[in-house]
Amino acid sequence: MKKLTFSFYCLISLSVVNIGFAQGPPRGGTPASMDLATAKSLTEATVTAAKAANANVAISIVDANGDLVYFERMDGAISMAVTSSQGKARAAILFGIPTKTAAEAAAAGTALNAKITPSGAGSSAIAVQQGGLPIMKDGKIIGGIGVGGSSPGNDEAFAQKALDGQK
Repeated sequence: MKKLTFSFYCLISLSVVNIGFAQGPPRGGTPASMDLATAKSLTEATVTAAKAANANVAISIVDANGDLVYFERMDGAISMAVTSSQGKARAAILFGIPTKTAAEAAAAGTALNAKITPSGAGSSAIAVQQGGLPIMKDGKIIGGIGVGGSSPGNDEAFAQKALDGQK
């Protein structure tokens, strides 16, 4: 029941956020952006980490609006990994925290202390499961990375290795 309540709250929050912000220009000036070269580099680093662990995953990189910038599905990755990776990346930008933290709060039925970042994206699914991380630049969220198809811990570890390589 707690998971259902948290999921319902997230769904309602997304609906309200999208109604209020979907039509307007970015607030507070031009946001830092996720460029294609960075997205490809993060994906390549994630694939390298996954191959080292003999895992086949899907990797999604989204911009600060939740729009897909780059996606790759490794040979042998399960089909569910496609939507899972995209949902994890979007959840990471929405909450501004690793999706593991959001998943743990949902499982425990505890309040989540996170800054919700409204996006201009339409109604896109989110996945509150470990494996999504926000991508930061100069202290601001410029995107999210989501990995799906392996164990939740591995998914996050692969994404984290990619982010660590970008610093």
